Amino acid sequence: MLNIKVSEFVKLIQIFDQMSNDLKIGRLSDYEKDVLINLYKKTNNKNIEINIKEINFIDFNANPIPKSTLYKALKGLSDKNLILHLGTERSSRYKLN
Repeated sequence: MLNIKVSEFVKLIQIFDQMSNDLKIGRLSDYEKDVLINLYKKTNNKNIEINIKEINFIDFNANPIPKSTLYKALKGLSDKNLILHLGTERSSRYKLN
């Protein structure tokens, strides 16, 4: 029974990796995934501006994401064109692409 679950899980990882490769974004770090999920939940995938100061970013284990890690993940997501940083360099406004 466990082999079937592992096999299915590996297939999902391969599909996700292929999609990431097709989109030319490479693999997302765990924190990039967590931040992207938090942003998506906040917007319900609507094309709206998000102020990150209004979101309590939590990771997969329901722990708060440290600010330095959050900003590194936001930079990575921006570099991969998954989110758009709006305003000046120090602005806290983002938008999903």
